[in-house]
Amino acid sequence: MTTAIVFDLDGTLADSSSCIIDAAHHVGKVLNRPAVQDNDIREKIGQPLDLLLSSLFDLEEQSVLQACKLYSAEYLRLAASTECLFPETMSLIKTLHNAPFKLAIATGKSQNGANNSTKRLGLAPWFDSIHGILPGTPGKPDPAVLVRAMNALGAAPQDSIMVGDTVFDLELAKKVGVKTAAVSWGVHSVEKLEQLSPDFLATSFSELQKWLMSHQ
Repeated sequence: MTTAIVFDLDGTLADSSSCIIDAAHHVGKVLNRPAVQDNDIREKIGQPLDLLLSSLFDLEEQSVLQACKLYSAEYLRLAASTECLFPETMSLIKTLHNAPFKLAIATGKSQNGANNSTKRLGLAPWFDSIHGILPGTPGKPDPAVLVRAMNALGAAPQDSIMVGDTVFDLELAKKVGVKTAAVSWGVHSVEKLEQLSPDFLATSFSELQKWLMSHQ
């Protein structure tokens, strides 16, 4: 029986890909780097921010910190008016909360970014625990953030499910023996997600809800 469900945030519960893409383009323009395609950014969403930006723009080490600061400031500006929940998100979360499952978020955002986004989006009251990347700890696909989330919920891997929209979410869950549900409405294609053989692939929120509720 599943007792805990851990969600990714961006692309899974929140429609924030345009913020991420536009903020990354902003970094490239300010640093006068060659332009990249939107899809190049999409493929890297979910990775640690420093790795995402350094690989996108071929940055030297001393430029990465500046790039991260530029990105964060621009993302915060954009998110205030553009970041939003998918229309079905809140209904799903309330249903699972009332089931009741223990709920957590394990996102590739910084811990501060995770706290700010979930509060701004109205998600925080419905989750038992919110987890982003802490300084000095690895980002996705390392499972550290998922392990922290499960520990906070008091949940064992065999009693948990990870829900995400990227191969990084699926990779980190598989590393620690956690069941996976991939969603088709995020940044990585169904074909790419299927390569990781998720336990379930949802093409709608109603499908996802039905599958998750079947694990009570």
